[in-house]
Amino acid sequence: MEPKSIQAFLSNTLSRRMAEIASTLSSEMNLVPIVSFYLEDDLLKELIKSLENPLGYLYKLYENNRDLFIKAVMEKLNEIRKDIIEFPYYALPESQISVTFVENNQVPPKVIVNQGRLRLSFLPYDSYESLDRAISSREEDDIVVEFSGGKVVKMEKKRNIFIENKSVDSLTSGRVVLNFYLTNYTIFSSVLAMNLKLWDNEVKVKREGEEIFFEIVKGKADSKDVLKGGTLSARSKASLYYDYKKKNILGREIVEAFVSKI
Repeated sequence: MEPKSIQAFLSNTLSRRMAEIASTLSSEMNLVPIVSFYLEDDLLKELIKSLENPLGYLYKLYENNRDLFIKAVMEKLNEIRKDIIEFPYYALPESQISVTFVENNQVPPKVIVNQGRLRLSFLPYDSYESLDRAISSREEDDIVVEFSGGKVVKMEKKRNIFIENKSVDSLTSGRVVLNFYLTNYTIFSSVLAMNLKLWDNEVKVKREGEEIFFEIVKGKADSKDVLKGGTLSARSKASLYYDYKKKNILGREIVEAFVSKI
């Protein structure tokens, strides 16, 4: 079964450029071109079959409460992490950084920054030029953070109007998980995340002007495992299982929701 995720984004004029980049880089880096299993009808059906045994009885217990079901699955699969802070806005690399991908099956994926400087933003941007314009015209915050070992070691906060203050202040309280929005490379970053062993990977990301380059240092998954959903987190498996059972897999809406942010 051939993955179809990227095709869904190619069909939309607003996301076509991002999808073209994702398609090209996926081929160059020998990655399985899956953005999200929500967009993979055939692969999703096979995944749900494989999850019936471990998750079926929990679904019967919590079929009327999605949040409780997901929590129960995460506890069963030992994926409750209490030592992290999730930043709800966006982050873009300033130059070269090292990251570990910790969540996939979504756009954008989530990362922990091992080393490097990133700019935080209230809104997503399709280019650094548009981000710089927004900052210059005071339509965007001006916050740069430096990370080491997943934690903030330095913060340059010149303007903080749009991002909630408590979200920024909380960044210094522990390890931080970020929404990794890489301008026109964002869809590709979701493909990359799907091809990695979550929490057990390292990727070097280098920015040169508007171009972004990627190097997988460790943690690349076998393609067969990716196609079977083996790289999905417990949260994603639970979400997919629940939504499939409730007939709430709305692939077109997922694409439109992402495009609406561009």
